[in-house]
Amino acid sequence: MRDDGREDSPRDGLMDGRLRAVLFLAVVIGAFIEVSTPHRRYGPLVDMFALAAVGVVGAAAVWGAESAATPARPRDRPGPEHQPGATAPICRYVTGPAAPQSQPPRPRPFLRERPTDLSVPRFGDGARAQGYPWLLPERTVQNGIAADEATVGALTIRAASVIGPGHRCGQPAEPRQDSYRIGRSRDSRHAIVAVADGLSSAAWSDAGATTASSQAVTLLREQIETVGFGGLDVKELYGRIAESIAGHAAGRGVDTSHLATVLITAVLAEPDANGVARAWVAWLGDSSAWTLDPHVPLWRFSAGEAKDRTAAVVSNEVAGRLPDTPHLARDHCFTLAPGAALALVTDGIGDAWADPAGNVNTYFANAWRSPVPATRFTADVGFDAPQCLDDRTAVVLWNGGRA
Repeated sequence: MRDDGREDSPRDGLMDGRLRAVLFLAVVIGAFIEVSTPHRRYGPLVDMFALAAVGVVGAAAVWGAESAATPARPRDRPGPEHQPGATAPICRYVTGPAAPQSQPPRPRPFLRERPTDLSVPRFGDGARAQGYPWLLPERTVQNGIAADEATVGALTIRAASVIGPGHRCGQPAEPRQDSYRIGRSRDSRHAIVAVADGLSSAAWSDAGATTASSQAVTLLREQIETVGFGGLDVKELYGRIAESIAGHAAGRGVDTSHLATVLITAVLAEPDANGVARAWVAWLGDSSAWTLDPHVPLWRFSAGEAKDRTAAVVSNEVAGRLPDTPHLARDHCFTLAPGAALALVTDGIGDAWADPAGNVNTYFANAWRSPVPATRFTADVGFDAPQCLDDRTAVVLWNGGRA
């Protein structure tokens, strides 16, 4: 192996041996000539140096020949220099990471059943505006759709609110003016519901409806905790809600009429030993409460401001509204049998249920005889029917108590 790392070939070794032989022969001949030539001075000294040169060259030739005959070993790579005082590393047996064990293949999800058709139900020829594109209002408003489902004790709740075709397709589009809130008492023995419908003539009616529904659930929870179900006070409740809406109007710098809204509220107590649940409903305006007997496929009007269906033109004018006339609010108590349901709806649904000429009421009585998924419930609330262009909101509570 050469210094540059290349390995010596056999041909290179042979050439080096011949060269050494030639040099040795030349030195011997030169020494013989020097010895045989007479010198006048220093003759013995010259002879001694000549014989020494012959000996040295001969020994070098023999040593080089032996080295050439010995196979060269590869040059060792330089190792790390030993540091004085350094501790020699100790070789320890270290257990390597365990080999990953094969996991059983996870079963791939597969379709157990096809989803139900979530398209909205259509009655008659429907409304032309139902097929128009949904547009957005000019200002930031609440969502066009809201939905919930919940369970409070033995009570099951579904809720949905959908902006009506008449509001979402206009130029400019209007916000959803309906609002709802659902809640419960701390001990979950009472379900609390509020449904508000802002007046279309009010510029900020969506804000008024949102304030009314939110405050209603909060204040009803306070009344339940302080005076109980039997002490619910409609006058105090609606009076305080009116104050909240008026304060909201003052904060916006507008008249209270710009936040006008109607409101219906309900508290449903847990069923008793016989499975019967007590219900308290209070309202101001044309939103309404309906009950459903599980054995009779028809929603029956139970509370609210009923509209005159005998008139040639059904008027949508309301006698009372918040925050101007809270003293006109009324309340009503009744019971809900096991398996029965209570629905609080705005007039976008209540008017269709009250119309005897159509079969909208019958459809909803069969569709909501028992709780349905929130997606199906929302699709039903978005139903398509002639002249039904208003926002529509429904909150339904099913009494799951056993007789």
